[in-house]
Amino acid sequence: MRNIALKRLLFLAAISVSIGVKAQYRGIILDAGDNSPLPGAVISTGGITTMSNPDGSWSINASAGSELTASFVGYQSQTITLGNNKNVEIRLVYDRSASTLDEVVVVGFGTQKKSNVTGAISSVKSEDLEDLQLPRIETALQGRTSGVSVVQSSGQPGAGAVIRIRGTSSINGSDPLYVVDGVVIGGGIDFLNPGDIETIEVLKDAASAAIYGARGANGVIIVTTKNGSKARGMEVKVTSYTGVQNPWKKIPVLNGTEYATLMNEMAAAAGQPVLYENPSQYGAGTDWQSHVFNQNAIMQSSDISIAGSTDRGSYYASVSNFNQEGIVAEGKSYYERLAARLNTITHVNDKLTVGWNVAYTHNQSNGVAENTEWGSPLGRALNMDPLTPLYETDPTVLSSAPYSSGGVLRSNLVRDANGIFGISNRVTSEIVNPVAAYSIINNYGWADKVVNNTYAEFEILPGLKARSSMGIDLAFWGNEGFTPSHYLNATNLLDTNNVYSSFNRGFTWIWDNTLTYSHSVGKHNLNYLAGHSAQEVNGRYIGGNKRDVPTQDFQDATIDYARNEISEQVYGGKWERYAIESYFARANYDYDGKYVATAILRADASSRFGSNYRWGYFPSLSAGWNIHKEDFWIYDNINQLKLKAGYGLNGSDAAGSLEYASTIIGGRSYTFGRNEILTNGTTPAQVANPDLRWESVAQLNIGAEIRAFDYLVFGFDVFNRRTNDMKTRPPLPSYIGNDPSTANVGSMLNQGIDIEFGYDRAYNQDFSIGVSGNVSFIKNEVVLIGNDAGYLTGAGWGPQGLEITRITEGLPIGYLFGYQTDGVFQNMNDVYGYTSSEGDTIQPGAKPGDFRFVDINGDGEITADDRTMIGNPTPDWTAGITVDMSYKNWDLNIFGQGVFGNDIYNATRRYDLPTSNMPATAIDRWTGEGSTNTHPRLTFDDRNKNFARSSDFYVEDGSFFRLKSLQLGYTLTGNFAESIGLRKMRIYYAGTNLLTFTKYSGFDPEIGAGMGVDRGIYPQARVNTIGVNITFK
Repeated sequence: MRNIALKRLLFLAAISVSIGVKAQYRGIILDAGDNSPLPGAVISTGGITTMSNPDGSWSINASAGSELTASFVGYQSQTITLGNNKNVEIRLVYDRSASTLDEVVVVGFGTQKKSNVTGAISSVKSEDLEDLQLPRIETALQGRTSGVSVVQSSGQPGAGAVIRIRGTSSINGSDPLYVVDGVVIGGGIDFLNPGDIETIEVLKDAASAAIYGARGANGVIIVTTKNGSKARGMEVKVTSYTGVQNPWKKIPVLNGTEYATLMNEMAAAAGQPVLYENPSQYGAGTDWQSHVFNQNAIMQSSDISIAGSTDRGSYYASVSNFNQEGIVAEGKSYYERLAARLNTITHVNDKLTVGWNVAYTHNQSNGVAENTEWGSPLGRALNMDPLTPLYETDPTVLSSAPYSSGGVLRSNLVRDANGIFGISNRVTSEIVNPVAAYSIINNYGWADKVVNNTYAEFEILPGLKARSSMGIDLAFWGNEGFTPSHYLNATNLLDTNNVYSSFNRGFTWIWDNTLTYSHSVGKHNLNYLAGHSAQEVNGRYIGGNKRDVPTQDFQDATIDYARNEISEQVYGGKWERYAIESYFARANYDYDGKYVATAILRADASSRFGSNYRWGYFPSLSAGWNIHKEDFWIYDNINQLKLKAGYGLNGSDAAGSLEYASTIIGGRSYTFGRNEILTNGTTPAQVANPDLRWESVAQLNIGAEIRAFDYLVFGFDVFNRRTNDMKTRPPLPSYIGNDPSTANVGSMLNQGIDIEFGYDRAYNQDFSIGVSGNVSFIKNEVVLIGNDAGYLTGAGWGPQGLEITRITEGLPIGYLFGYQTDGVFQNMNDVYGYTSSEGDTIQPGAKPGDFRFVDINGDGEITADDRTMIGNPTPDWTAGITVDMSYKNWDLNIFGQGVFGNDIYNATRRYDLPTSNMPATAIDRWTGEGSTNTHPRLTFDDRNKNFARSSDFYVEDGSFFRLKSLQLGYTLTGNFAESIGLRKMRIYYAGTNLLTFTKYSGFDPEIGAGMGVDRGIYPQARVNTIGVNITFK
C-alpha cells in the first residue's frame, strides 16, 4: 500500500512540474494579403514580449495552452492558443479603418496625425501609385484629389501639366510651390521617378500653406520619397512595362471630291470662274492625318529598387529608365528619362539621426510644334488641301513651278527615300506638306538635374529636437539643332543650312534650421516649431547659331564647323540673383484629441522688392473639433466626425528681380549736338515703384470629415479665396516717355467646394472592394484690374491677331471673347428686317446665308464694341472616381476623370486662308433657305466676315468624362513564388484613355480644358500595356 501511495504522489508531482515547464515556440508572422513578412511585429504571452525580426521570424518561451497575441501597426491583432506544435505561422489582416484614423500626413517642416489636421490637405500614398503607369508624377494627382485641377498641356512625350489648386489666383502665374524631401524645387517635378514616391500631400488652404509664407499663395505640393523605413527586411523590387500607343481619334475633314466641290461653290458665290471641272476625279484625296499620326508607338519603363531597414536606420536606392515615342511625326517626337536615387537614414545613437537624399535625372526629348496656327504637324494636316499628293512623281509637274525654277529642279526640295515631297499650289503661308516639314526637324533638348538634401536631427532634451538641413537643386539644360536647306513653299524655304546650340545652368541652395518641442500636461498636448530658412537662386546661359555647315548630317553639324562668319550670332548672360530669408513658427494644440488648433506665423524677406516692403508677414489660425471623442457621443457606427475651420494669409513673390526699380534700357535713339546727329542712347525703362510688395491671398476654409461603419468616408471643404494687391501695369500718358511701373492694384476671387468620399470594405479574406472619388466646384471672378479700361487684352488668333480671350473685371479670367451669333439670314427679308430701334438695317451688307450678329450695345450697327463673353474655359466642376476590387489573387482597378462646364475655342482652321481644307461639318453649310441655321454660306467674298470674326461659331462645349485607366492584375504568392526565389510577382494588363465621352469635335478635350484655345493640339494617346512587378525575398 505504501509503494502504491508513493507512486501516485510521484505521478502527481511530475504532472505539476510538466504543466509549469515552458518551451520555446518559433514562427513567422506574415501579411495575410501577400504573404510578405512583418518585421517589428509585437508578440506577447504571459507577460513576456518580443518583436519579429526583419524576415518576420520570432521566438518566445511559453507554456502549452497559454494564449499568445500578435499585433502590428495598421493590422488587426490576433490571439491564438499555443499547442504541441512549436512552429507557428501567424497571418495578420490589414486593418483599413485603423490605418486611416492613425494616418500621419506631411504638413511642412514636420508631420501631424490626420485626425488632428485642421487645414485642407489631400494625400496620395505610394499604395495608390505602385501599380499605375505614370509617365510623369503630376498625373498622379489628376482626378485623385479634390480641388486640384491637373491638365496635360499636351500629349507629346515629356510634356508637362498645368496644375491649379483651387483655381487661378493671379494673372501673374498660379503654379503651386513644389517641395521634394524638404527642398523647394524650381522648374517642376518631372525629374522624379514615380516609383520613388512615398507620399504626395497637397496643401490647399491658407491655414496649411502659411508655413511656406510668401511662396504658398497658389498652394503647396509636398513630395516625400521612399527611405526604406517601411521595408520588411531587405526588399528588392523590379517593375517593368511595355505599352503600345495609338491616336484615339481623327477629325473628319473634306476629302478630295468634297474639297473641290466646295471650292467651286465658293468661287461661284464670289462671281469667280469654277476651279475644278470634274471634282469627282479627285476621289478621297490625301489623308494627311493618317500620314502624320504614328501608329503603334512604343512606351517602355523599367525600375529596379532595393530597400531595407534595421534598428539603426534604413536605406532606399533605385535606378529607372523610361522611353516614350510620340503618336505624331514618327521619329521626331520622343522622350527619354534616366533617374537614380539614394536615400538613407542613420540613427547614430539615441540622440542623433542623420539623413541623406540625393537624386540624379537625365532626360532628352525631341518635340514638334503643337497647338499653334503657325505650322504644327497636326495643324497642317487639318488645313492642307487633300488634292496635293504626299509625294510628287509626275515629271511634267516636277518640271514646272514650284518644283523647278527657270526650268531647273530646285536643289533644296525636301525628299526622302520614297521621292520628292508634294508642294501645294492651293494653300500658302505656313500650311505646307506636314510630313515634309517635320522630316527636316533635327533637334533635341536635354537636361541634367541633381537634387540633394542632407539633414541632422538631435534630441537636446526629451521632447526638444533641433534639426538642420541643407538642400541644393543643380540643373543643366539646353538644346542642339540643325535645319537643313529646304524648299517647302514660296514663304518657307532656306537656301543655306543652319546649326544652333544653347546651354543653361541653374543653381538653388536652401538652408533650413528648426527647433521642435512637444510636451503634455494632463490631457493637454502641445507641439511647437520655430525655424529659420534662407534660399538663393542664380544661373547663367549661353547660346548661338551659324549658317553654312558643309554637311547635311545632324550628328556632324556644329557651330565651329559652319563657314558663314557673317551669320554667326552669340548670346549669353546670367540671371538676376534672387534670395529669400524667412522666420517661421507654428503651434499645435489638442485637448485629449477632442479640440485641436494650429497657429502659424511666417515672415519673409525677398530681394525682388524694394526696401519699403521687403518683408511680408503671413499668419494663419485653424481649429477643429473631433465630436466623436466626446463623452456624450453615443453613435458607435460613426467612427469619426470632425468639424474644422481656418483662415490665413499667403503671399506670392512672383515678380521680376528688379520690377520695383527704374532699370536702364538701350536702343533709345535721340538727336544730339549742333547738327542733331541721331545717337544711340539709353533711358530709364520704367518708372520706379519702391512700394511694390507681395501679392497676398486671404483664404477662409470650413469643412467636415466623417467616417462611418469603418468603411464609409466623406469630407468636404467650402472655401473663399481672395487675391489682393495683384500686380498689374496701369497705363501712363504717352508724354511720360517711360513704361509704367508695376503696381499692386488688382484683385481676384475664387469660391467653391471640395468633396471627397470613399467606400473601402473587405467582405472576407478573399474579396474586398473600394470606391473613392472627389468632386469640386469653383467660381472665378476678376474683381479689380486697376486700369481705366477695366480689362486686359488676351490671346490673339491668326495673322490679323483677332482677340479671342480677355480679362475683364467682374468676369472669369481668360474668358472667350467675340461676337454672339443669332442664327443665319435665310433671305433678304431677314436681312432688311434686322433693324435698330430707329428702324435702320443693322447689317446692310449681309446676304442670305450670312450670320446674324447680335448688336450687344444697341447702337444699330455691328462694331468691335459688340464683342462680349462667348465662353468660359475654366470648368465649373471637376471630378474623379476610382474603383478597386480584389478577389483572391486577382485585382481590378478602374479610374475615371472628367471636367464639366467649360468651353473650348476651336481655332484649328486658318480662317485667313480660304482655300485651306475644312472640317466635314462644312458639308452641312447653308445652301438655301431653310437648309441650316447654324453654319453660314461659303464664299471667297466673305464681306460679312462670317469666319474672319471671333464669334461663338468657334466655341464648343469642352466637358468630358474619360475612362482614364483600367487595370487587371494577378499576384503570384505562396509556396510556388518562394520556390523560385520571389516574395510575390504581379502580372497585369493596363489600358489608358480607353473611352472618352464628349461633345467636343477636336482632337482632345482634356488638353483644351483650362487653356481654352485649341489650335491643333497634340492629343493624348490610347495605350495598351503589359507589365510585371516582382518583389524578391
